[in-house]
Amino acid sequence: MTTAGWRLQPLVLALALAGTAQVRADDLRLRPSAMLAQVPVVDHDEKPVTGHWAQQADRWQPGSDACASATNPPWERLTLGDALAHTLCKSPLLRQAIAEAAAQSANVALGEIALWPSWNAGIDYSSARNFNSSGSSGRTLGASVGVSWALFDFGQRSASLREARLGLSAALAGQGNAVLESVREVMRLYGETVVAASALDAATEAEATATQTAAAAQARHEAQVGSQIDRLQAQTALAQATLERVRAQGGWETARGNLVLALGGDIEQPLRLAEWAAWARPGTELPDLATLRREALAQHPRLRALRTQIEAQQARLEAVQAQGKGSVSVSASAGSSRNWGAAGSGNIPTTNAALVASIPLFNRNETQAQQAQVLAQKSAREAELETARREVDSQLWQAHQSLLTSRQSLLASERLLASADGAYRVAQGRYRAGVGAMLELLNAQSALANARRQRVTAQIDQLNARTQLGLAAGRAGR
Repeated sequence: MTTAGWRLQPLVLALALAGTAQVRADDLRLRPSAMLAQVPVVDHDEKPVTGHWAQQADRWQPGSDACASATNPPWERLTLGDALAHTLCKSPLLRQAIAEAAAQSANVALGEIALWPSWNAGIDYSSARNFNSSGSSGRTLGASVGVSWALFDFGQRSASLREARLGLSAALAGQGNAVLESVREVMRLYGETVVAASALDAATEAEATATQTAAAAQARHEAQVGSQIDRLQAQTALAQATLERVRAQGGWETARGNLVLALGGDIEQPLRLAEWAAWARPGTELPDLATLRREALAQHPRLRALRTQIEAQQARLEAVQAQGKGSVSVSASAGSSRNWGAAGSGNIPTTNAALVASIPLFNRNETQAQQAQVLAQKSAREAELETARREVDSQLWQAHQSLLTSRQSLLASERLLASADGAYRVAQGRYRAGVGAMLELLNAQSALANARRQRVTAQIDQLNARTQLGLAAGRAGR
């Protein structure tokens, strides 16, 4: 899927950046995430391409060529990148954010238009007749062109334009936050599907191991070298393993259906995940928490949107204050009229010019009420910003601690799996040699199944912690 991609963001940035330094492109773009860049997307040659999705996230927006050309995800080998791309194409949050940015860009255009003169043209026709002894009548046809321009309004129009531009900046930051939330949701669904698939694989392996143990116990019993209790214990363990596999199968079907529906497919669509174990490999070093906190507090889209909304409220307050001081405008028009009738006929040129000073009177209470309203809205946004800052800081701290814990857990789970596998092989060999007990073998078998589950859990925790750390930092794409 290749595209030049229709994107709203460059369009609205071009409108917003005309004649202002309030909105900067570098401040509004989603930045690359060091965490998400470690998530590989497998290409058609089965080679992991690190950071492929994270560097092209802005392609996958509703209305883009990439979304238009994307038909169905590769159900037979679904990667995380495929799931992210196709979910973003259908994300209602992102569509809403794009529509909001489009509306704000129109407000910027209207604010710029208000700075310039407005032109108008008029044509009028009138007919009159006197019902008296003279019975005179007349008709008049006139045409005129006029212009009006507000010369001075104490900064009201410039403040309104600044408010519109800041509103556009907030809308674009909101668009980035919508991307983060959409990514977070698809990560949750895909992670649940990976967990379900891994649980099913582990349960299937445990069932296969229990089958081998039951077969060995049955053979020893038939050869009259094994006891009846050993055979029954092995069959009980096999039945328990089969029950766990059936439950894991149900969990997989539920998770698969939820992910397929989120990608716009039919709920009965078969699905197979691409190899995901490479994603769970721990990085070479732990990201510095202090650096991530500074970056998150400075560039997280949610915080940028709220800070920009506070600035917009300040601009709105200045506009309200200027509105109460009045304005000075100039208007001029020129035209011509033609008369027919008893009064004579001919073309009569007309001109008109006026300089108007408008000063509101007795509106102090209204202005104060409007200012109080804007100040209250600004105070509410400031409180919301402080709440959001604490939430972002908390999420970042928790994700960092989860990453640290998951790295240690993954290493410990690998050692546990190696130890449990060795113990099972020894117990199996001892039982086949006739020197080991069935209970010893079943305990080793149970420990091996538990070690497999714990390793899968540690791998998923590692993957989730890494990606959640990138999302908490507020960086999801280019």
